[in-house]
Amino acid sequence: MVLFCLPCLGLLVYFGIAGIFFPKYRRYIREGWICFTDKLRGKKCAVSFDNRMRLALSTWLTRHRMVRLGRWFSSEKNFSLFMTSVVVISTIITFYFIVLYVQLQINPVCYDGSSCSVDI
Repeated sequence: MVLFCLPCLGLLVYFGIAGIFFPKYRRYIREGWICFTDKLRGKKCAVSFDNRMRLALSTWLTRHRMVRLGRWFSSEKNFSLFMTSVVVISTIITFYFIVLYVQLQINPVCYDGSSCSVDI
């Protein structure tokens, strides 16, 4: 059930970050949040946000002469698989960086400033 929410969550995070720098993407944040909460409750997405973004990506790729890739992303199954994979991989990488940061806070690299070495 939660796996159906991951594409919308991934798009929501993307547009949330893009909305900070580009105001034209801020309108997508509300639509993405509505879609995410609807899918989390088990309902069909009311605004069809992920389908809209899937078609927009497919159209953009086709316009930029990447027809095979655009055709691949036009399939809802392929798009959901790709977005779910991106969210899972980015979550794993984020947790790895958090663990590295906590280890760095527990055992600082430079104790007295005389010798600094990093052991990864």
